[in-house]
Amino acid sequence: MTLLNQAQVEQLKEITTHLRQVRQEKSIRIEEIAAKTLIRAGVLQALEEERFEELPEPIFVQGFIRRYGDALGLDGNALSHTLISNVVRQDSNNNHNDHNDHKDSDNKPNTYIPLVVTYILLLVAASASLLYILNPPQITSESLTPKVNGH
Repeated sequence: MTLLNQAQVEQLKEITTHLRQVRQEKSIRIEEIAAKTLIRAGVLQALEEERFEELPEPIFVQGFIRRYGDALGLDGNALSHTLISNVVRQDSNNNHNDHNDHKDSDNKPNTYIPLVVTYILLLVAASASLLYILNPPQITSESLTPKVNGH
């Protein structure tokens, strides 16, 4: 996992240290936590031993922390949101700083405009197709009478 900056890594260290301490105070083996949470024992050990480079993406780590905390009788949601809110806060600060440093950089919201336009066009096309299918053009009697050449 390399997507976290130093402040986020420190936050993760605090959370995992707290989880390890609670687990040890309750005399629960890591294998028991692995069985309760369905998280591999190796992943839990990597968390506890701060070998974060062995962990998957931060969103998965958030889920691991939530389940680990719940298994220990803690508020796993609060623990995982502490990590994610810190990640989001750091990312928004980094983006804000990037915008100050690079005035010509692209704004993220502008990248979504083409997607919105595409979705609207698809919706209009689907609606028009549905209207055509549900209300086919009426056949008139003039179109049914054969035209005879010269008569």
